[in-house]
Amino acid sequence: MPTPESAAAFDKLVAARARLNEITKQLNEAHAQMRTSMYARQRHSNLQQEWQQAFGEFEAATDEFTAIVHRIHPPE
Repeated sequence: MPTPESAAAFDKLVAARARLNEITKQLNEAHAQMRTSMYARQRHSNLQQEWQQAFGEFEAATDEFTAIVHRIHPPE
């Protein structure tokens, strides 16, 4: 459960993960169709680029969330 201090970063992390998962699903579907469709080959290539970008955004969101969590000190 995110804290008030980490809620925005947590939401960003969840959104980045969801986007990465969706692109991964589409990438797998395009891969399965590559033998029968030139469109699927091009789509697969485009999705690989999107996946790389989405993975970078996921890493950045993870780093941001981690940094915020490390700054939060539990009440004494």
